Amino acid sequence: MQLKLTPQTLRYAWGSTTEYWFSRTDYRIYQINDLPTEDDSELVKLGFVPFITICNEEVIRAYIKSLNNPKVSAVFDKLSTYDCVETFWKYFNAYPDISGGFDSFENSYVVEKVGEWCRSYGIDYVIAEE
Repeated sequence: MQLKLTPQTLRYAWGSTTEYWFSRTDYRIYQINDLPTEDDSELVKLGFVPFITICNEEVIRAYIKSLNNPKVSAVFDKLSTYDCVETFWKYFNAYPDISGGFDSFENSYVVEKVGEWCRSYGIDYVIAEE
């Protein structure tokens, strides 16, 4: 079996911590409400693994770092989580050189992070062709 990394599968990574769980039994991702228990230790005993969680701030900070722009990096290095996200979207709308490559970066970043998560848990996966 393989976990197929599709746009839908990757969307689960944007859930909150322990909102989604991966089943080693059938290689599917489940929302916590659809599972027999909400007890983390019981879920692990049943063969579930909490699915990776990626947050906006994580992607934004990685993207800013990838720009290799010391002035922009200096601004974002000083910001709290809330201010980081808010400031990014202001910059995103005002400066095409910041917004230009973000969507592509975000997609690649999420695919890479989910792939790392799969490898760390020994989960066989394949990246779906678009």
